[in-house]
Amino acid sequence: MKIIDYNKNLNKKEIASSAYRICRNAKFPVTYQDVHDHLFENDNLILKLLLNEENALAGFGVFENYRLFLESQIITMLYLSGMVIDPRYQGKNISREIIKNAYEQVQSDLISLRTQNIAMAKSLLDAFNDNLFVMPRDINNAILSCLRQTSPFKNMDNRGVIRDCYPNQLYYNLNAIRDNFGIKLQSTDALGVVIEPSRNKQKVLSSLRRVK
Repeated sequence: MKIIDYNKNLNKKEIASSAYRICRNAKFPVTYQDVHDHLFENDNLILKLLLNEENALAGFGVFENYRLFLESQIITMLYLSGMVIDPRYQGKNISREIIKNAYEQVQSDLISLRTQNIAMAKSLLDAFNDNLFVMPRDINNAILSCLRQTSPFKNMDNRGVIRDCYPNQLYYNLNAIRDNFGIKLQSTDALGVVIEPSRNKQKVLSSLRRVK
């Protein structure tokens, strides 16, 4: 297995078709056009491709870069907007490795996602065990206002929940979010998860942690 970056020499239609097939295998409710647009509608996206031993597509991760303003600071944030791994390769910590690969490329101050899937939340947390800041655990009004500058977290509440984020429920076991984070999601909600990796100590979101 190897992780590569998409480049314009690769065939978009072939990649989109393979990615759509992976989504169907994973029972992820999207159309081919949804997949194609998500992968290629923005030239500024970071697209990571997972290839198996035969160099066939086995998964992908799509990331966006954001610049946020927090008081007098500019904070950079890498946001995971989508990832699907072929079921044959799930359970091997591959999602974590794709996240780490993308982070190493850009060295952002924060890395984040929103999800109903506890496995994706854990992949982000496990990728950075020595993090300084974890949301939704550490959140206050200053951090919330900062994150709301971005479209993924625009409507997030002070528990880290984005209401009516999805048109329907994507993952059957929402109780896993409740059991791990103490937060109950409704069928169309998502949970925002944000990590501050410890190497970025010059950016001090962690200093704004809520006092327990």
